[in-house]
Amino acid sequence: MEKINNIIICPKCDSVIIKKELNKKEIALCPVCNKKLYEANNCVKYRLFNFSIASIVFFILSIILPIIHINIAGYEENLEIFSSFIFLFSKGYIFLSLFVFFSVILFPFICMVTLFMVSLLFVGEYGKKLAKNLLIIITILKDWCFVDIFLIAILVSVIKLLNFAEVDFKSGFIAYILFLGFLVYIIKFLKVESLWEIWENM
Repeated sequence: MEKINNIIICPKCDSVIIKKELNKKEIALCPVCNKKLYEANNCVKYRLFNFSIASIVFFILSIILPIIHINIAGYEENLEIFSSFIFLFSKGYIFLSLFVFFSVILFPFICMVTLFMVSLLFVGEYGKKLAKNLLIIITILKDWCFVDIFLIAILVSVIKLLNFAEVDFKSGFIAYILFLGFLVYIIKFLKVESLWEIWENM
């Protein structure tokens, strides 16, 4: 009788599959629809390590570099992510400014740093108790990272500004896009559930 945690269901065809241990770089495919189900833990460990480092670098760049340059009838202004928080706070939008700070700046940064620390523990195969606590933090914070919503808000604002202003995307915007891509890949495709499985096998 197979244990329940060794049984997975294909998200595409709903076939019930018995999960088996994979060798390095092996990928498990559904025998019915050929959809990728999971991959060897070693692949996930090193991919998490590489992607978490890249996401931290691009996040820092997106914070310190301007994301948009606006020219309105000769008045020019560079906009940064952190300055948007300060602007909202100075105008009295306390709740909104704090929401932006926590969900767009602080929580994503903590999430990325925590993922990096977890990847180090996974690769080194030590600190199981610490890894568990870090995974709990990630599991909680991942649902409070609204960097994608902030990106949509930026694009909507730019579309409205195009009617009466010149808008140029700067290097910070590109860094923000790359950071968002790495974050989505780690959370949505590597999946936190896979990280918990690696933790169980430490």
